[in-house]
Amino acid sequence: MTTFPQTKIIMTIDAPIESAFNYIVPVELPHIFKKHKNLPAIIKTDEKEKWFKAGLTRTVYFEDGSTSKETLLTVVPHTSFSYRIEDFTSQLRFLAKRIEGDWIFTDLGNEQTKIEWTYKIVPKSFFARGAINLFLLKNINGLLKNALTILKTDLEKADERKGSR
Repeated sequence: MTTFPQTKIIMTIDAPIESAFNYIVPVELPHIFKKHKNLPAIIKTDEKEKWFKAGLTRTVYFEDGSTSKETLLTVVPHTSFSYRIEDFTSQLRFLAKRIEGDWIFTDLGNEQTKIEWTYKIVPKSFFARGAINLFLLKNINGLLKNALTILKTDLEKADERKGSR
């Protein structure tokens, strides 16, 4: 079995699993994907309906003028979702065939949710795999950590507001 370059972020969020899942799946990407080192921010997407149904696709637009196509592959309510990113117009097109993303949500009880976000990059060649591992993966890991931290902050603030009523 071939293993692809990947990164996994695991974080516990102080929010019920339903709230976490229902907020994260359709979240607006420009809100969570800010510029990180040499990775550009997302400035918009062209989705036509709420991003919550397997089979939906959208074009993702980056601040450097590049784009990619994202497809929502699976949605298992309050449990998991997965997606594929491809058709890169950035320099990534020379390195990667596609990126596969998977989110798994686990109810820890006590209104806490564990989130595991795996990001797997399918390289175009052996040499591309090396370049991804050497130059890209660490920055992608930082980008994803930043995105998940924003989501955690949003959800925990919303949960605090609910609790203070």
